[in-house]
Amino acid sequence: MNILWLTARSMSDLCSTTQRCLIDGLLNQGHCITFVNGDDTPPMKHTNFTHVPLSNRARRGHQSRALGKAMSAWLNNQTHAQGSTVAVVEWRVALQVTPLLEAMGIPWALMDRSPPADTGLLGRLQWRPWASAWRKAKHSNAPGFVVSAAHQSFVIDKTGHQNSTVLQAGVDLERFTPGEKKPTFTMVYHGRLDRHRGVLACVMLAQKARNAGLEVDLVLIGEGNLERALQKLAQVNDFLHVPGPMDQALLAQQLGTCHLGLLPMPNRGVWRLASPLKRSEYLAAGLCVFGLHHEGHRLPEVNEAWFKLVAQEDFHADGLEFIRRCMTPRDEEKSQPRAYAENHLSWEESVASLGGKLSELLQSDS
Repeated sequence: MNILWLTARSMSDLCSTTQRCLIDGLLNQGHCITFVNGDDTPPMKHTNFTHVPLSNRARRGHQSRALGKAMSAWLNNQTHAQGSTVAVVEWRVALQVTPLLEAMGIPWALMDRSPPADTGLLGRLQWRPWASAWRKAKHSNAPGFVVSAAHQSFVIDKTGHQNSTVLQAGVDLERFTPGEKKPTFTMVYHGRLDRHRGVLACVMLAQKARNAGLEVDLVLIGEGNLERALQKLAQVNDFLHVPGPMDQALLAQQLGTCHLGLLPMPNRGVWRLASPLKRSEYLAAGLCVFGLHHEGHRLPEVNEAWFKLVAQEDFHADGLEFIRRCMTPRDEEKSQPRAYAENHLSWEESVASLGGKLSELLQSDS
């Protein structure tokens, strides 16, 4: 099967992990992928992987639309064999490229790894093309891919599209593994260091733990609109470490040395619909997990001894209690986070679902 993968997402940051793992899984199944986005350099090396870089110098807020138009122009000059080619189209570029795909006889599926997450004007501007992309998929009877059951229900409620498949975020079990723990009990958060993600609540939790006599450190990995302010805080607080963004290999190594992974994203908006990568990566690295209780953070069949979610108003009080418990775990509990990841969070199931649905789409259109 030849797969056209059309996306506005870059492969150069941590947010690309899901995309990279899904593509890698499809390549290992023997499929050929032509990956079209705005990156300048090839993001992956594989004999069946072809990268098409398209220049995109539009200002923020207009980049996805401009890139979609560039993709449409590129498609117009290509020839793809009908009956063997299928397209995966990210919602940000769907309105620009799907009419041409249909004219070329190429079946397509909509990929939605996250509804608009930006706050303010930019976020409001993104909701219209998001909804329009899903309505276009409904009108064309094109299937879609979402990240969680809550996300699936949200799409149905907002757009009426009812033909989607959940591709839950998994984890690379060979890369993310438990390592030798740091001597000081270390909490960690990785991802965007943005104000609306609840990152400051993690700093307050660490400070309260220190005030309560608990020897803890906090590592915040990533970049965002709070990064500079957090780095200034780290200069006057020995317990806080803000090393900046890391590549996945270094991130995996860092997580393996920590004790507790944090999920501070609040119970609102896009976070309720998410399937956060960090949750799976924490568990695979052998960490206990503590965070806010909502649909986007929950997992089935977990033990509160090592995976605990609480209401936002209880984050600090219950967090201190959970830290104390995690500092002296029972022997039989130490390996349970990793065992859960091995049994429930491999990428294999999501890759199999994606490949199967794309094959079905190709066969039904032939």
